[in-house]
Amino acid sequence: MALKLIGLQVPSLLRDIVETGIVFLFPAKCRVCEAFLEFTPIPYICADCWHDIQFLEPPWCEICGTPNVKGLCDECATDPPPYGKLRSIAFYQTTLQHAIHLFKFEKKQVFAPHLIRLINAHIPIDCCIADYDFILPVPIHKKRLRERGFNQATLLAKGIAQTEGVPVLTNTLVRHRHTVAQSSLGMEARQNNIIGAFEIPNPEVIRDKRILIVDDVFTTGATVREAVNELWKADPVEVDVLTLARTLDA
Repeated sequence: MALKLIGLQVPSLLRDIVETGIVFLFPAKCRVCEAFLEFTPIPYICADCWHDIQFLEPPWCEICGTPNVKGLCDECATDPPPYGKLRSIAFYQTTLQHAIHLFKFEKKQVFAPHLIRLINAHIPIDCCIADYDFILPVPIHKKRLRERGFNQATLLAKGIAQTEGVPVLTNTLVRHRHTVAQSSLGMEARQNNIIGAFEIPNPEVIRDKRILIVDDVFTTGATVREAVNELWKADPVEVDVLTLARTLDA
């Protein structure tokens, strides 16, 4: 029995020694500024860079959330989007851009709780989570879900919902058509790429309900518009949008 226990302990001890040696010889660097990382609660990113995240603050367009606008922006005044209002937490640049890339494309789910805390600490004053009946993450196609292993919007939505106990529906809005990744396309191509990508298998679930859609990044708005337009076919009372980040030119 003693030998068996030793046999179990030695590989574990050797692994710890090897990993410690690797860290000592090849210390990790911050993905943003490339400074050597000492102890930090945020993986891959130093504390200084994490504190440099630029949060959105009012004034912003009452509908689309475009920053530095009082009332309505010109676009919303002439051709309003299908959602009631869209709000974002921070700008998609430098630190947050690296964090989302690590989370989404390098599959570092360890970032999920940190990004969720970021959102919950900066929910806009005019976006009360408790007012909604359901939270719906923007879905990804089942093929991409198999490749990535998770939907980043679902993880964010569940983290936001926990604070107020609002149910998260992951099978109400479905991405039934596989599309090219929006991040690889220009504005016009994004709009064409996403047309007809969503469906609602059970529309009665959200009829007469107040819905909050959650996604990671707002860029051109093509995905959000298509999703919201599809949701209106089920006759909800209200559809709003909350994203973790938005690009500077969105």
